[in-house]
Amino acid sequence: MSGNANIVANILLGAPGSGKGTQAKRLVETFSLTHLSTGDILRDAVSKGTEIGLRAKAIMAEGKLVDDDTVNGLVFARLLDETSDVLFDGYPRTLQQAQALEDFLSSKGMALGSVVLVDVPQEVLEARVVGRRVCSNNACGAIYHLESKPPKQAGVCDLCGSPLKHRSDDTAEAFQSRMGEFHSTFQPLLGFYKHRPNFRSVDGNRAPELVFESLRHVFGERA
Repeated sequence: MSGNANIVANILLGAPGSGKGTQAKRLVETFSLTHLSTGDILRDAVSKGTEIGLRAKAIMAEGKLVDDDTVNGLVFARLLDETSDVLFDGYPRTLQQAQALEDFLSSKGMALGSVVLVDVPQEVLEARVVGRRVCSNNACGAIYHLESKPPKQAGVCDLCGSPLKHRSDDTAEAFQSRMGEFHSTFQPLLGFYKHRPNFRSVDGNRAPELVFESLRHVFGERA
């Protein structure tokens, strides 16, 4: 299947814990978009055994992050197979990826649509992450929060009765380290987009339904 030159690529930006993954799924359903996350693209390429997928698999097997060129190659190959507008969730992550995406879209006659930031203060993000508890039963995987969505019985999953766990990467120390790495690449990326006419920022420090209404309005402007 060959790519469609009329495809519009939309981008949803946000820090870890901002809720953009959940919002992306709703936007995809509402506006009939194809949801593209780098994690899904990577897993798909690895499972299909493509040349670039095997290269990415070898990089990950060494415990390294997949480099920008490899990620871009995976994303661009996937875009060429798409026939409907897309919503990127988690891509681009770096300035280099953003610049490469823009060049690719231009070269293929595709367009950059809405670029939207789900903006949440860092202290709120930390509270969301540190208070998160996850069902220890992998087959269940239910997620709770000590303040906003506590289990009926402390430390026990409502759905399957398994103990809840506090993941090691959900501690305050791990969060601060992760956010330091995130901001080092995110600030140049945000600078690349924030003065564009198609850039919008929505307040993500509200109830999910209210955040979605703002996002729906933004994407509806360009629908």
